[in-house]
This record gives sequence, structure tokens and C-alpha cells, in this order.
Amino acid sequence: MIMTIDRFEGDFAVLCLYDEATGETFYKNLPADWLPEDAAEGDVLVKADGRYAVDMKETEKRRAEAAEKLRALREE
Repeated sequence: MIMTIDRFEGDFAVLCLYDEATGETFYKNLPADWLPEDAAEGDVLVKADGRYAVDMKETEKRRAEAAEKLRALREE
């Protein structure tokens, strides 16, 4: 399951959850105070020992891929 912060709405973070096994995507509200203070939209999350943390390596990889796609679209 891949968890990404889609957006913040008030005191909640809306997570986009992607199930790699089924290909299904769904959304879940989570109290924003359950996340690290520096969590931002687009961050990939991992849950370990009942706590959420930002997976910085995966987040940076996805941001770089998105930036490359945007650059390629602008060149077309």
C-alpha cells in the first residue's frame, strides 16, 4: 500500500492510498496531528510502530519524476 498526502483540509490530511496488489486507489482522512510537523502535500508516508513518517527517498524520487514529466510537456 502506497500512502501519499493528497491535500490538507482543516485539521485533516487527505491521504491517497494505492493498493499495488489490486490497482485500486482510495482516499482516507487522517488527523493532521498524527503526521510529522513537516509533512507536506505530495509526501509519501510509511507507517511503522503505529506512527507515520515521511519516506524522503521515495518522495524525492516521485517529485523528480513529476518535474521531468512537466519539463517534457513544456518542450512539446
